[in-house]
Amino acid sequence: MERLTAFERRVLDAFLVGTEPQLEILRAQAAVARVSNREHTGVGAYINLEIPASTPRVSPSKIIFGDVNIQVADVPHGVSSLLWVTSGRIAFLEFAAHVDSWPKDPQITHLGYYRHEPSGTLVPVDRRDSSTVARALAGTDAKAHAT
Repeated sequence: MERLTAFERRVLDAFLVGTEPQLEILRAQAAVARVSNREHTGVGAYINLEIPASTPRVSPSKIIFGDVNIQVADVPHGVSSLLWVTSGRIAFLEFAAHVDSWPKDPQITHLGYYRHEPSGTLVPVDRRDSSTVARALAGTDAKAHAT
């Protein structure tokens, strides 16, 4: 198994910024995470991670973070990035160029966050928004039951 690249580590760390107890557990997972495989799609990549079974899990068990705003060199039309937590453990990072192809060696030119507005709009911000983090930490199961 491989280690995360500097690019992957920087994005993963950005997703785990905050004082919430779940983020503390996820940071402990990230500290021991190893890449089980990388799948390049042409327009993005999936970075599948393996976390040791002895590492504590978070609850809820399924969380998707999507509030990290990255800009990548040679990808002028933007990038989407997600961090998936399944079964209480970090599962994978997902990257996708909005229009362009994904570079072989991505380089971050800007890293910030998005604030999730009630209208569903994502607004770029410099600091992580606590209400956006709380929304993600509620997990996807809570959203499914709320409808």
